[in-house]
Amino acid sequence: MGKRGFTLIELLMALSLTGILAVAASLVLFGGKAAFTVPALAAKIRDDIRYTQALAMSGTKLGVSSAAAPVFRYRMRFNVADANCPGAGQYTIVNDADYNGAWGENPNASGVVESGRNPSDGAPYFCVKLNTGNYAGLTASASFGATVGDARILEFDNYGVPYNDDGRMLSAGTVTISGGAQAATVTVAPNTGSVTVQ
Repeated sequence: MGKRGFTLIELLMALSLTGILAVAASLVLFGGKAAFTVPALAAKIRDDIRYTQALAMSGTKLGVSSAAAPVFRYRMRFNVADANCPGAGQYTIVNDADYNGAWGENPNASGVVESGRNPSDGAPYFCVKLNTGNYAGLTASASFGATVGDARILEFDNYGVPYNDDGRMLSAGTVTISGGAQAATVTVAPNTGSVTVQ
């Protein structure tokens, strides 16, 4: 009697079955969770705040003349109603290129989209919808210290100085990210706009 081993077909079937079991086990172990975790979303929000500040500092006026827009600012809005980014849990990066007080028009009176461009996919309107898709189960709430205006708005001027909806930020602003039992906080410092994650 000779030695007997596995045939190629048996080996391929065993590898296929192992792969299927590994995928099923990962869904059970991780509860079918989204691609983003609380720490990953916190890091993304930190980077998006820095992107908003960089847009303001670069003076990206989207074709608006310097005479019409001598000071150009960008805002990041958390969970603020936006017809171009519908949903209860979202954040956007917008500007007011035509200085009519309506931030994030798409397009505005001169045909310009008043938003930061999404660097990941090139979309003309920067919109991140939470608690759905890759962000399922994840939410964010923001407070940048405004007491008269909307506390969910963070704004940067062309020097990178942070403002809330009342004016210049006098104390740190925060974004709290939560999902399940996890939570993280993104903090924006007054004066410098320095962003940290805790």
